[in-house]
Amino acid sequence: MGMPEGDAASAFYPLFSCEDHPLELPDGHPFPHRKYPLLETTLESAGFAGRVTRVGTASRKMLETVHDAAYLDRVLEGRMSAEETRRLGFPWGPSYLNRALASVEATWQSTLTVLSGASRMAGALAGGTHHAYADHGEGYCTFNDIAICARLALARQSNRVLVIDLDAHQGNGTASIFRSEPQVFTFSVHCEDNYPRSKERSSLDVGLPRGTGDDAYMDALDFHLPDLFSWFDPDLVFFQSGVDVLAADRFGRLGLSLEGLRRRDTLVFETALSRGVPLVLTLGGGYQRDHAAVARAHAQTYLTGAKVLGAWV
Repeated sequence: MGMPEGDAASAFYPLFSCEDHPLELPDGHPFPHRKYPLLETTLESAGFAGRVTRVGTASRKMLETVHDAAYLDRVLEGRMSAEETRRLGFPWGPSYLNRALASVEATWQSTLTVLSGASRMAGALAGGTHHAYADHGEGYCTFNDIAICARLALARQSNRVLVIDLDAHQGNGTASIFRSEPQVFTFSVHCEDNYPRSKERSSLDVGLPRGTGDDAYMDALDFHLPDLFSWFDPDLVFFQSGVDVLAADRFGRLGLSLEGLRRRDTLVFETALSRGVPLVLTLGGGYQRDHAAVARAHAQTYLTGAKVLGAWV
């Protein structure tokens, strides 16, 4: 599917940031937390100035649409066990908790924006925490923002929600949460030989071999994605846009170039927007040691969205 002819202007859609609640981690932690403020600055300088809104924190009532009460008690009251904290990968603390809550709120504000018709697309500059289960967190994911917002959208007005998860790691938490929910279709394209070792069953899983490059990746995505829209006919899309698919990533084990990433993102945006389906964009993984390089990769995705949106509005 090609873009319409002509060099359409970019459409700078609303973005929601958590940077009033910065993620603070100890020196040497493998998670590239400095990418978040760098991403916000990069996007504002590239045309999103005035389109970025900083958010507060999600309520417990929102979290309860997905997460078990006992788990929420332990997280919110700081009573997680050492094993739970190890599995999560982040040290618990008030600033970390507020950041996790703000990530949910950013995705929810993005969802409200597209549901209201204010914009055909909106993005959270955080979130995509797809490893969080109903009863536990893991893999740097405490609360499953996409699952929470999908449930809230279904309770309001949506009928069929499609989750497009293109992180290099399977969205196991999201798959588990929606295992028996026919109104939500979970589509995960990931490296099969990667975390999590034991995969959940998404509605559709495409497990790729290590080192899969641009052309093979795009062949797989293009084979499935248009057909999903045709037969599932979603009225809302969540796009988890992990950049750990890049060959330079430490943990992704796939082999995409930045051009391949642009092709991936363009296909997702075009497929949704050309059909008039509103889209919520979230971050996903990205683990290069150079935090600025990760921020630039994420920024490319958000800017690709602006270019495609400009061609369809």
